[in-house]
Amino acid sequence: MVIVDDHLALLALAGRLPELGLGPVATTYCFHYRIARAVSDSRRSGTLSRRLADPKAALERVMRPPADRLVVLDPRQSLHRAVAVADTERANLLLAELVGAAVHHGAAVRVTPENTGRGWPQIMAGAGVDFGNVMI
Repeated sequence: MVIVDDHLALLALAGRLPELGLGPVATTYCFHYRIARAVSDSRRSGTLSRRLADPKAALERVMRPPADRLVVLDPRQSLHRAVAVADTERANLLLAELVGAAVHHGAAVRVTPENTGRGWPQIMAGAGVDFGNVMI
């Protein structure tokens, strides 16, 4: 399994994600929420919503992603690990959930460079997570 950020998850939903060779593609609740917000609010004009020709048409697919394209992970399964990461690394919710989910599921993590925080590579390495960037 590979856990991806919102930008890569959107590509997965559209069937345009490059082959990562790491098994099924999943995302966290936080990243899923960010995608849903980007496509649901026509007043917003962010990086994600600009990728879509018709954000409204994509909303249903985002809200109920086909499992063969994208799995949205249940945060309750890895909550204890996420809280531990937040405590030890002083991580925000997005990072804590991502690391917690990766450790819990034994998954790799791939994100776009613009979503990579300064300390992310070191925190991921410390948790034993296979972490990398994907250029899109």
